[in-house]
Formats: sequence, structure tokens, C-alpha cells
Amino acid sequence: MAERIDTRTEGLDLYVYVARTFADTPWLHYGLWEKGETPSIPRLRMAQERYVERLLGFLPPAPARVLDIGGGTGEMARVLRDRGYEVEMLTPSVLQADIAREKLGPGVPVHTTKFEDFTGSGPYDVCLFSESFQYVRVAPSLALIAHILAPEGRVVIADCFRSEGYPGGRAVGGGHRFPEVVEALDGAGFAIVRDEDVTEMAAGSIALDQKVYREFVAPVAERANALLAARRPALHRLASWAYAILVPARERRNIRARLKADYRSPEAFMANNTYRFLSIVNVARRPQTER
Repeated sequence: MAERIDTRTEGLDLYVYVARTFADTPWLHYGLWEKGETPSIPRLRMAQERYVERLLGFLPPAPARVLDIGGGTGEMARVLRDRGYEVEMLTPSVLQADIAREKLGPGVPVHTTKFEDFTGSGPYDVCLFSESFQYVRVAPSLALIAHILAPEGRVVIADCFRSEGYPGGRAVGGGHRFPEVVEALDGAGFAIVRDEDVTEMAAGSIALDQKVYREFVAPVAERANALLAARRPALHRLASWAYAILVPARERRNIRARLKADYRSPEAFMANNTYRFLSIVNVARRPQTER
């Protein structure tokens, strides 16, 4: 039986190429846009680096030991290394891990694994999730964090969560439901000690995303499909058959909806999501004097 494509990982791999080619940026995460700024491809890297600086403000001083979880192509790990942190990173993508190893050299271990399957023992001063917490299972991940986090360490998360206003079903954004994450953290002995809501700033990236899909990706995909059908009908039928076999029906529906981009607006993003920067400690393991 043909192996189904993991569109989540493959999509991130594709984004690596698109971001590097069109936006001259190594970053995979949202940008943070100030009021009055018009989101555009030339300004994307600036908005993403604004995100990076905010995230760095949540970390303890170097040389803290940081595990960069879902570290993509290693750009955040590179920044941390250059600022004096002791860094390890992990990603489930072979492509991203190869890019990261080439970028970081032998001094920064790069683990090719899902976080839930990670076998490192730590202890780490920081478990860092930069737009990767939404991809992990909450309960087993918190159990693993409790095992590898230093007693005085912290978890830092910058990610999109579903808000209380999210009714379910298809909507721009994603992630775990924020109230459920807060409840899970409390049940596992963790506490949020710093919480910054940057939903409105992150929504500018959705405006840019919508524009790119409507004005570039969708027209190119439609034109390519039409040309292939007209000039190579047999190959078009074969490609259509392979697409139906390799890509699950749900993902095909998602791709069609994404290409139309009708549901991907900043307003819809803010109505269904909350984008948070969080600092979290394990209260159960913290020294008694700090509780």
C-alpha cells in the first residue's frame, strides 16, 4: 500500500524553500506587525525578527542550557548559540535536520525525532517551543518535560492556540484549545508565570498569507493544472490518481480551501485564536523557598 504523505511536515519543508526564495528569511514562524504596518513579503523578515527579540526576552541569561523543540532549520538554535547559550534542538523533519546540522556544525546536537519520542535526559534550563507546541500531544509532552526540565527551569512557549470563541470545525489558525492547555498545565503541576497576548500583532501574517495564496499560489496551481490537462492528458490522469492515493481526502479538502483562502482573514484569525508568549514553571519540582 502506498505511504500516505504527512502534509504537516511536508508543508513545513515546502515553506522552507518558499521563505528562503521569496522573502529572504530563514524563519518559519509568524511575524509580529505593529499598528499601521502593511504586511508584505519584503517586510516579513523584519516582522519575524521582532518576534525573535520578544521570545529571547523570555529566556534566562546565557549560558543556560536550552532544548529547542521543533527547531526547524536551526535558525533559533544558531541565534542562541551565538549569544552564549548551550543548545540542543530537535525536529521530526529529515530535511530540516540536515539544514540545521550544516548551519550549526558539530557543537549543537540536532535530534531527528518527535518530541514525545525524545530520549534525552537533560536537565535543561529551558524547554523552548517556538510554534511547535501545537504539534505535540499535551499530556505525554508535559510528563516528558517534568522529567527533563531542571528544578529551577522554565518552559517557554510562543504559539497559536484556539480561543474560547472557536466553535470547532475549519477555521484559520490552529493549535490546542487554550483553556484546556491551562487546565492540563495545572493538573501536571505547572504554572504560567508570564503571559503575553500578541494575537493582533500576529494577525498581520494571516493577511500576508491570504494575499500570497490568492494572488500567486492559487493562480499558478490552476494554470499548471490546466496546461498539464491540455497538453499531457495521460500524465494529468496519472498525476491526479497519484494525488488521490497519496494525499488523504481530508488533506485534499484542506488544500482546496487553502488555495481559495476565503476563510483565511485576520478578522477570522482573531475571532478563533489567541497567540501567546508564555513562561511556565514546574511548581511541583521548584525549591520550596520559591513556591
